[in-house]
Amino acid sequence: MERDHLADRSLEIGKKVMARYNEWKDKYEVVGIEFVEDKASKKPAKALTGAIINECAQNGLLVEGAGIYGNVIRFLAPLVMTDDQLEAGLNIFERAIKKCAKC
Repeated sequence: MERDHLADRSLEIGKKVMARYNEWKDKYEVVGIEFVEDKASKKPAKALTGAIINECAQNGLLVEGAGIYGNVIRFLAPLVMTDDQLEAGLNIFERAIKKCAKC
């Protein structure tokens, strides 16, 4: 942890991921902290979440479903990944959202 400065790396990854998530929140009606059918009703979108998880897997990105309503996706980024790998994963994730939510 200390030798490879992984605590600092976790902060870098967190900033990059949150910046992308905040872009998506404004760009896609279905994205918030959780996946919802729309921002007004905030009804959990379990089926959409499952579709996004499957679409990500078909394109080489493994993400994990979570949440009591099954509408949360965990993006678990290894601290040793490169910025290019992080960007590739976020791009796959966004394409899956766009495709499954039909935005």
